[in-house]
Amino acid sequence: MTTDGRKLLTILVPAYNEEECLPRAYEEISAVARTLPVEHEVLVIDNASEDRTGEIAEELCRRDRRWRYLRLSRNFTVEGSLAAGFRYAQGDAIITCYSDLQDPPGRIPDFVAKWLEGHDVVYGVRSRRPGDPAWRNLLVKIAYRLIHRLSEDRLPVDTGDFVLISRRVRDVLVGLEERGRYTRGLVHWVGMRRCALPYERRPRFAGKSKAPFFEILRFAITAVTSFSTRPLRILTIFGAIVVSFAAVLALVYVGGWFLYDPPPGITSTLVLLVANLGMMSLGFGILGEYLGRTYVETKRRPLWIVDRAVNLDVDDGPAGGRGGG
Repeated sequence: MTTDGRKLLTILVPAYNEEECLPRAYEEISAVARTLPVEHEVLVIDNASEDRTGEIAEELCRRDRRWRYLRLSRNFTVEGSLAAGFRYAQGDAIITCYSDLQDPPGRIPDFVAKWLEGHDVVYGVRSRRPGDPAWRNLLVKIAYRLIHRLSEDRLPVDTGDFVLISRRVRDVLVGLEERGRYTRGLVHWVGMRRCALPYERRPRFAGKSKAPFFEILRFAITAVTSFSTRPLRILTIFGAIVVSFAAVLALVYVGGWFLYDPPPGITSTLVLLVANLGMMSLGFGILGEYLGRTYVETKRRPLWIVDRAVNLDVDDGPAGGRGGG
């Protein structure tokens, strides 16, 4: 809240190598922000970009004091930049709007209107994803539906980081200390009063997507292992089925010794060995994901490290954030 008692909105803009998009993002976000019934600030979180993103962001901050800039010491992924952004956001509400402008800033007033009606979480639901390759759109759709089916909290499908949260939701998120974060899931895990806001995504203004195939795969695995133990249960059920099948097969072969001459059996032996090896590999892989997450959590390394800040007080120094706070 501002000194004169007006509500303040923080527009959080994660950026990584977005020198082509950031000037346009400044124009669109500033034009929309001037129409809002609340005050605003814009916080650019730079994941150690290797192009001129930082220079452009600092120039924008010198031009407009409502723009703030935070550069991290290296690429802590989008989850680290969101955690840092929530930590340093000063607004009564926070909305994330990526600098590639695929999530249209023109819809921000609609999110704010829902917040002023009393909603703590307003999340965008994508109706279309133009501009991305068909294979990528298909993979993302499959990933969202897989996460929805396997998560115990039934996370909504086709939702991204274009979401507005109230200050009290932000306070809960900042207090969470887990390292392997899936922010989209955490926002819905908090609960409180929320609503969906459908919107049509736009093609990137410039540049290429920073999320290749393996990044989508990592994102899906992180989401599932963060919010569900169902893969372990599925593996247990699958193991029980395989063991039951092996028991029935053993009885068939034992009975065959009394009823007829059994075949040599080399084929069935190889099939069973391969099936057993595949099941064990799958089991070790799934179990390893959960053990790996436990290992990462025990180290308790910071989610981000601050390199420098402009128009922003970073009270915990260059060492950055430990956990969410």
